[in-house]
Order: sequence, then C-alpha cells, then structure tokens
Amino acid sequence: MRAFLLSIILLSVFFLLFQNPAFSQITIKGNVSDLVSGDSLDGVTVYISDIQKVLTTEANGDFRISGLPRGFLQFQFSFPGYKTYTLQIETDKISEPVYVKLIPDDIKTDEIVVIETGVEKSYQTEKIKFKELMRYGSMNISEAVTKIPGVWQLSTGTGISKPVIRGLYGNRIGIMVNGIRFDNQQWQDEHGLVMSSDGIDNIEVIKGPRSLLYGPEAIGGVVSITDEHPAPIGEENADLNVKFYTNTLGILADVGMKGAKKNFNWLIRFGGETHADYLDGNEDRIPQTRFGGYTVKSNTGFNKGSWVGKLNYSYTNYTYGILEGREFEKEIASNETRFDRSFNGPHHQLKVHNVVLSNTFIKERSKFRINVGHTYNRRQEREGNDERFLPDSLQFGNLDMVLNTTSLDAGWIYTLSKYTEFTFGIQGFIQSNINHGARRLIPDSDVKSFSATGIINFRNDKFTFEGGARFDIFNVKTVEYGVEDSLYHYPAIDPVYRSVNGSGGITYKLFKPLLIKANVSTGFRAPNLAELTSNGLHEGVFQYELGNKDFNSEQSVEGDLGLVFESRYFSAEISAYNNRINNYIYLGQTKDTLRGYPVFRYIQSDAALRGLEADMTVKPTEWLSLRTTFSTVIAKRSDDVNLPLIPADKVTTALHFELNNWKFFHSPYFELSTYTALAKTRLGENETGLPAYTILNAGFGCDLRFEKQLINITISCNNLLNKVYTDFMSRIKLLNANYNGKTFYGNNMGRNIVLAVKIPFRLSYN
Repeated sequence: MRAFLLSIILLSVFFLLFQNPAFSQITIKGNVSDLVSGDSLDGVTVYISDIQKVLTTEANGDFRISGLPRGFLQFQFSFPGYKTYTLQIETDKISEPVYVKLIPDDIKTDEIVVIETGVEKSYQTEKIKFKELMRYGSMNISEAVTKIPGVWQLSTGTGISKPVIRGLYGNRIGIMVNGIRFDNQQWQDEHGLVMSSDGIDNIEVIKGPRSLLYGPEAIGGVVSITDEHPAPIGEENADLNVKFYTNTLGILADVGMKGAKKNFNWLIRFGGETHADYLDGNEDRIPQTRFGGYTVKSNTGFNKGSWVGKLNYSYTNYTYGILEGREFEKEIASNETRFDRSFNGPHHQLKVHNVVLSNTFIKERSKFRINVGHTYNRRQEREGNDERFLPDSLQFGNLDMVLNTTSLDAGWIYTLSKYTEFTFGIQGFIQSNINHGARRLIPDSDVKSFSATGIINFRNDKFTFEGGARFDIFNVKTVEYGVEDSLYHYPAIDPVYRSVNGSGGITYKLFKPLLIKANVSTGFRAPNLAELTSNGLHEGVFQYELGNKDFNSEQSVEGDLGLVFESRYFSAEISAYNNRINNYIYLGQTKDTLRGYPVFRYIQSDAALRGLEADMTVKPTEWLSLRTTFSTVIAKRSDDVNLPLIPADKVTTALHFELNNWKFFHSPYFELSTYTALAKTRLGENETGLPAYTILNAGFGCDLRFEKQLINITISCNNLLNKVYTDFMSRIKLLNANYNGKTFYGNNMGRNIVLAVKIPFRLSYN
C-alpha cells in the first residue's frame, strides 16, 4: 500500500509547509434576538463547526469571538423553542456586527417557511439528536434509527442489532464515527454496532449509494455518528445521565465532564449498563438475551491560527448473550432466575479501542483536512461452560479474532464563490484480521483500499447541485488454512477489485413551499471474507455455509426522486427509488445436508430493490402535531424471485403535544405513537411469512428548573399493551421450545418502561 503511505507523508509535509504561524486576529461579534418580538436571547448556543468552538450569547444577546482564521466558516445558532439557523461567514470580509433573528418553532406567519438543512440535499438524509434518543427509550442505536422512514433493524435479541437501510445491511452500510470509517466485523448477521449512546450529539442516516463520499461499503447508505460538541469557551460543565429499564431490569448510567479555553478544549465521559434477559408479551423469559458493558470516551481539541486539531479516543467493552436455536429448550429448562446476569452460556465479548486524529487547516478560500484513525477490535465468541449442551464430537472451541484497521481521510475544499464549492479528496485503509482461537469463521487476512474523489457543489436560493466522480482500488489477501477439499479449509486468495463511480443530484424550489429532489448515484462493494471463503458450520444457527472465491464485486446504480412540501400547518415528503445491483451476493439454502445440518451457499445474481417512503406532518396548533410515515421495499433477483431477509412494510404514527413553560415545568410534552409492520408476504426461497402487528408506545417528559439547576426527565413506554409479536427481521423469529407442556417462542420484547434522567451542572461558576 505504498500509495496510501506516500499520500499521508506528502499531505503531512504539505500542511506543515502551508501552516503560517503568523496570523491576524479576526474578531466576529454580533447579536441574536427573537424575530417576532425583537427581544434579545440569552444563552443561545453558537457552534462554529469548522474550528470546533462553542460559545453562548450574553444577557443582552451579544456574542463575540476572536482569533478566527481567514476564510469561510459555518456558524450554527440554536436555542430551545427556536428553529436552528446556519450562516456561512467569510471572516475577513466582515467589518460590521452580525445580527441574527431566530424564528420561534410555533411561528404562525405564512410568509416565513424554514426548511431543514438536510431537506435541501439532493439525496435522502435525516438526523436524530441526543434529546430524541432520550425520548425514544430505545435499547440501542439501531433501534432508535428505525423511527426514520426507510430504516429497519436486523436484531438478535435486544442488545445485538444493526441498521437496515432500504433493505440493505451489514457490509452494504457504511458506519462513520466522527468522520472516520468504523469496522466491527459487519459481515456477520449477529455482529451489532457495539456502541453506547453515551456522549452522542446526533446520528445521521443517509440513504442510497454514497460511495462517492464514504467509500466502497456505502452501497446501501451510511450511518454517521457524531460525538457531543465541546463546552462553551470559558466554561467547565458536567452532566449525569441515568436510565432504568423495567423489562430487562436494566440500568444505564454515565457521567461526562468537559471544559474549554480560548484555544483548547477537553472532555471525558465514562459509563456502563447491565441488562437481564427480556420478557415477551406472554411474560416468558427469552434466555441468553442479556447484555452489558462499559464505555470510556475522551477528546482534546486545539487550535492555533489556521490550524484546528482534535484527538478522540474511546474504549468499549461489552458482553452479549447468544441464544442458539438448537439449545432453546435446554436454556428454558435451566435453573437460571429472572435476575441472572452471568454469562455461563454462549456469549460474545467485544473490546474496541478507537482513536481518531482530526486536523483542519483554513486559509482564505481553502480548507484542508487530514483525518487519521485506528480501530482495534477484539471479538471473542465463547460457547460457555464446556460448551454446555453439545456432545464432545460437536464442540468447536472458542472464536477469538483481532481486527486492526488504520484509516485515512484527507481532502481539499475550495470555495470558488458564495454559491460554489469544490472538493478533492483521498481515502484509504489498511486492515488485518488475525485468528487466535481454536475455531475460525474467516481466515487470517489483509485488506487494502485506496480511492480518490472529486465533488462540486453549487447552491443558491432556488437551486442546488452536487456531482462528482470517484476511483477505488480494493485488495483482499488471505492466508491458507486447513487441508484442501475438507471442511474448514480456507484457500489463499489475492483478488483486486477496481471501480469508477459517480453521482449527480439536484434540488429545485418550484415555488415557495414545494421542493423537488432528484439524484442518480452509483456504488460498489467488494465481496467480504465470509462470502469469499466460508467453509464450515456456523454454530449460532447451526448451518453449513460455503463461499465462493471467484465472486465479482457488487455494482449498484440508484435513481431517487423526491418531493418536499412545507407550509404553515402541513408538511410532507415523499421519495421513490430504484436500486439495481449487479452481482448481488446473498446466502441461500440448498437441498443438501452435511452431518445432518442444512447447507447454505453464498450466491451471486443481479438484483433490484425498489421502494417508496412517505412522511407527513399536520400541525393545526402550536402545541399539537400529528406525524405519519410509510416505508416499503420490494427486492427481487433478475429472475423475479424475491430476495431473502427483506423487511416488511411499515407504518408509523405519532400524536405529539408540547406545551409552553408552566412554573418550574419547562417544555412538557406527551406523545402517543404506533409502529405497524404489515404482513410479510413477499418471501424469498424457503422463508416463512409472519402476520402483521401493531404496537402502541407512549412518552412523557419535561425539564424541571429549580433556580439555576435544570433536570431533564423523560418516561417512555414501548409496547404499552404488552403485545405478543415477532418481527420478520428478528434472527430468532422461528425458534420454539416445549417444556413442561408449554410451548415457548422467540418473540420480541413485551412492555418496557424506560425512565431517563439527565442532570447538567457547572464544575465552576465565573
């Protein structure tokens, strides 16, 4: 990977030469007020994303920040009860104060219509903020993003899940953490994200092929996770977060501390959670679905002149119980109690170190970024005490894999004019996988990837355009293991995959409330190690899986068309897409058996995924809104056969009440919502359909303010009526066991009430 290493060296040298220690102090000052009343707003958060700085307005609405570099900077103004406003400022061209008028959320003038930033992108994207994560009461990140149209989750119990975007998941979804690629052995269905929601500012879901921006594994979409912002300059803050889960008898707690000076900021956060097995709607315990672990996060940020640097580090240690199909009855019959949290049975233990060093250089119209990250991922899959119920002849030993990934993301962003921006970037990673256990699912391997991309953006009041092209080269090299023509033999392979991709998209405001969006994108994905080399028994589901070393890379072309309508009382967004994927790889069951186990083979065939997403909100008054969404995806091979493991159509509704402040209750809200999965009738080969179901959810919350102390409280109740149901994307959906004359099933979770409390406070007061 000489080109990869040489690029790092050349860029580093260039940035060092580029950096000029002598810089002029540029100061921006201004005022923030209410657009309707004209009153000054105290405590408005001003976030300058390019230099990772936060400040707040004073009592008279004024703000002032000095030491800014010359160039274009993004200023974001946010305040509870008001619409967030983003403003681009060319710092060396501003001599007068900046006056910002924020629009209240409950504004009732037809003349003012604010469209969210993500809507003006030609592709479909939506964000979930930290406050919404608290309100949802979700068990994990993947469950939280299912609130977004076109997004589902593939789950194994409650702790293990991964996002499904428009029918695609695993290696077809790019995972980004703080702008750098994150890999957690996504090729395996029961390998979840292994991330806590501690310290997250937002989760952005981008739908459709985004290889142009995010690389070779973004053929279906991207989940981008961004950690919390720094503290405001001159402050040292802390917060305590606690959650209680009634169904799993679970508790999550974390504490964070952060501070910021003029040119330096720091943060540390640590916390953990523990959950017992969950109960379904019949109050039956689903064994070995327990999980728990802890996370430590820290970061430091620096800026001097035109340079901004940030170092992020996180460590995650989680353990997940695994319910194995053939042992369901014996697990039910075991003498474990409702409160048991031990991991004597089959379980996964994961340890992840993640380090990201981000650097940005800003000078006049240019921004240079160079981000380098490294992830150490150790995955141990243990069969429990003496593999518990398996006879000696079928004891496979434990799995122990170490995955090391070093990533680079570098680019030059040049602002041609107020409306036009050009980006040239390179990306790449070097990855190694080493087996240390007695059992292995994939061989020892090395993976190398390098790419170059160019993108141009244009935006004015009515029209936006984004387009570009990208070249990728991807190499997989494995080490031979085992005896040829026998089980658990992995051949030595060294394929190289090359691909050129492009994207072009527009938005056009037909008239004031109506926006049209159109996008055509291509993407590619190289086959993963399991698809290329599998040759053995997958113990979790007890099926033999066989790969094919001669697979070609997947190549997709997606067309996406959308309409967005926003007015005083009504808003709606509808989008349709057609994603054609050549050489689509999937796991299909054959008629063969081996040692009594069914044989599954990875198969390659052209495929198409077509779908529709709709999102409608009615807001008749300032305190009441009704939102409903619909999502469907139809996925078929070129011979018109349905693809396997594609989610059922879903409909969600939410009736939301949010009132003004009353005494020490600030922004109290109440919400009733439903999640409906329609009957699964479009089935792949050897699949079994499931009936429709609807679950009812409820939530309540408010901010309590006692003098200077603020306490945020939310209570959410998911599956309020304790519905017994099974989701089609649950990997344990077909499990059943008979014990003491009763039949048990692998149903989803029953009623779960979640109490979340957040207490922010100052470490020091000026």
